[in-house]
Amino acid sequence: MSTDKKAIRAAVAARVEQARDDLVRITQELVRIPSVNPPGDYARMAEAMFENYRAEGLEPMVVEAPREEIEALGLTVPRPNVVARVRGKGSGPVFCLDAHMDVVGTGNESAWSHPPFGGELHEGRIYGRGAEDTKAHLAVQLIVYRALREAGVELQGDLLLTSTVDDEIGQWPGMGYLIERGFKENGFPRPDYHIAGEPTGIDTVGCLARGRLWYEYVLKGRPAHGGNPAEGINAVDRAIDLANAVRRFEIHEDPLMGATTVNLGILQGGEAVNVVPERCRITFDIRPARKKEVVKAFMDRTVQELQARDPDFVVESMRLLNDRQTGGIGPDHPFVKTVQDVVGELTGKSVVPTGNMAGYSSLGNAYWTSMNGVAGIMYGGGDFSRAHTVDEYVTADELVETAQVFAGLVIELCA
Repeated sequence: MSTDKKAIRAAVAARVEQARDDLVRITQELVRIPSVNPPGDYARMAEAMFENYRAEGLEPMVVEAPREEIEALGLTVPRPNVVARVRGKGSGPVFCLDAHMDVVGTGNESAWSHPPFGGELHEGRIYGRGAEDTKAHLAVQLIVYRALREAGVELQGDLLLTSTVDDEIGQWPGMGYLIERGFKENGFPRPDYHIAGEPTGIDTVGCLARGRLWYEYVLKGRPAHGGNPAEGINAVDRAIDLANAVRRFEIHEDPLMGATTVNLGILQGGEAVNVVPERCRITFDIRPARKKEVVKAFMDRTVQELQARDPDFVVESMRLLNDRQTGGIGPDHPFVKTVQDVVGELTGKSVVPTGNMAGYSSLGNAYWTSMNGVAGIMYGGGDFSRAHTVDEYVTADELVETAQVFAGLVIELCA
């Protein structure tokens, strides 16, 4: 890293600190806009981010996947992504700072010490659903750009700021659509680097993730009177047979991603206590620590073996509700090394590459970019153990540190 860029980073970091109050205020304002997914009502959040980008002097654009493709996924429209472009001189890489606009539900609101959409500030902590996951990182984008602009930093490559949809349900209309088609179709360059802003903690960078396969089977039986079950075919019994067989999947463990997980999420069948169930729905959430093809081959083989042993084992339908490959850019990628160097310079902290945050393995929106040849990571301030919990919060110090680091990375790669 050049001495000149170190000096620029120090100057920009000072400007970020000066914007601390605005960072807090913007985060609070965004937390106060409920954007729970499902169902994914993005109207107010998209409008707020559009206006926030404009307030910083940018010309944002709403970029949305085609209606028919959104509805084919069982989702409602609109699903508006908001994209703002900071044009560089055209001789450097393109860097995308990204964060999702949706949040998970609040659960039992009476369990919260502070209103989940209040955005209240107490002792340096901003409380609320989405405070760190991940309204904070939407606010950070704005201050990163402002600090770079005010410091007069000239970028060689473009900076893309994106507010995206549907991360919390792992669906395509957000970054999936943008990286596959949306950027190009709307005149934006393809990113070379991508940070999906998430609360990994500044000393941890998500560069790998287990895959994600969500299976849904509907098994068909034959109804009969509950007092004479031998006359029927019990679909629930067949679902239990499938569950027991799937539990025999060989668990693989990876040093960075952790162990493969198998979760039976739904077992739903039967209409009455005195009727043999005619149908049963069963779902599996499988997160493999090796390539997903191993799981697919096992599931196909398991069903075939059950059908061979039991002619009454009938699969009426099977759907893959989620189909994500295992992987990522990995700990040895130059982008990870750059993160480690810049963070060490700015904060003195060591950054550990991982594929497992608080027991959870994901890349968030960086899944879509890393699987499409972009150096994508999941990274940002906060603590994953606080995400999706009661009294979720982010601290003002975490906001400032994250903005300083993100600005420092933009300077290192694009200035």
